Amino acid sequence: MSFSLTKVLTQMRRMTITLAFGVLMVAAGTAFAQNPPTQQPPPTQGAKPTTPPPAIQPPPGAQTPQTPATPPKLPAPVPFPADAKVAYVNLQEVVNTSKSGKSGLDDMKALNDKLVAAVNAKQKDVQAIQDKINAQRTVASDATLSGWAKDLDRGQRELEFMRQDAQVQLDQKQQDLLNTFQAKVLPIVEAIRNEKGLWVIFQIGVDNSPIIAAHAGLDLTAEVIKRLDSAK
Repeated sequence: MSFSLTKVLTQMRRMTITLAFGVLMVAAGTAFAQNPPTQQPPPTQGAKPTTPPPAIQPPPGAQTPQTPATPPKLPAPVPFPADAKVAYVNLQEVVNTSKSGKSGLDDMKALNDKLVAAVNAKQKDVQAIQDKINAQRTVASDATLSGWAKDLDRGQRELEFMRQDAQVQLDQKQQDLLNTFQAKVLPIVEAIRNEKGLWVIFQIGVDNSPIIAAHAGLDLTAEVIKRLDSAK
């Protein structure tokens, strides 16, 4: 199994779309098989067109063949090779799919939305002062304009501080979530490595991953997500 590390998530989304489209095509094919078009006999040469006779009904007790509407079979997961000594985990997929990962992403988004709203509100106040100065520059007194200019300068400095502080808060929140996530995931990964007697478990789904091709059965991502979600 080979893949491009920079397009892992995009390929996974495309695979999902392709699978969904395949299911629809199978369902449509089954429907057509269950309802075949009624065939009419060819017209007799020289005869006048008449209303086609009704379809011939099977004799009583006869069985009408029907195509069973069986659901499409999904490909079975590739078993882990018994003699394998290495494996890999897509940590980005663990973050995006596991309960702990999605909870952390939700917390990050909530903080980001809160900080963005505060910065935008301050930006609006600063812009209001600037608009007032521009609109009344020719009619307001020098003292009034000077006071407004001081308010504008103070507001701009406060806005710049809010932006820098917001970035610091986001960086700290991200680091805290990363530390918490690693504290949960790494022991699980180590436990799996020990159980399977592996030499090493590689990390994929991030930049500069050392793996460019691997056996599909070596992917332990689903097992890590399962254990992480079930852990208390």
